[in-house]
Amino acid sequence: LTKKQSAIVKVLDRMVVCDVDKKTMVISIDVTDQNAVICAMMADTVKTRLQKFITDYRTSKARVDLEYSQKLYKEAKVRYDKARRMYADFVDHNQEIMLETVRIRQTELENEMQLQYNAYQQIASQLLAAEAKVQQETPAFTTLQSATVPVRKKGPKRAQMCIIFVFLAFLGTSVWVLHKEDDLKPLLGMS
Repeated sequence: LTKKQSAIVKVLDRMVVCDVDKKTMVISIDVTDQNAVICAMMADTVKTRLQKFITDYRTSKARVDLEYSQKLYKEAKVRYDKARRMYADFVDHNQEIMLETVRIRQTELENEMQLQYNAYQQIASQLLAAEAKVQQETPAFTTLQSATVPVRKKGPKRAQMCIIFVFLAFLGTSVWVLHKEDDLKPLLGMS
């Protein structure tokens, strides 16, 4: 990050505070700014991004497993369809032939088709389990209290800021006037 971006991050870090209650797993988001509407919008944005991050984090491995299961499922389906077509073509072309070699080849093709079907069924059940795992790992979020614009703002207090600036202006003006009148050095004990 550049220096300017780092400064913005530090300001935002002070403005946005997330607290997690480990017992109840409740996340509280507090945003402090001069504009109450901006606070509410920032709290809502932080909530949305935090939900997405937590969901992605918790389900990442399950989603990778699901993608792998989907790939295996497609491959098994292709192999099963190929074995099924080969068996059907062989049976159709050799229906009237009673040679033992034909029957052995038909049995081999039927066994291969059954083997591919069993593999296909097993991978299909693994795919269903992977889909269920993603659903199980996906956290459920409930908003207990939406971001609200408070009636009275918490801070920073404008009256307090005004008093501080008036005091600083008075102090600066007094020092300037004393310096202008050459009364500042004797007042400070400097000749």
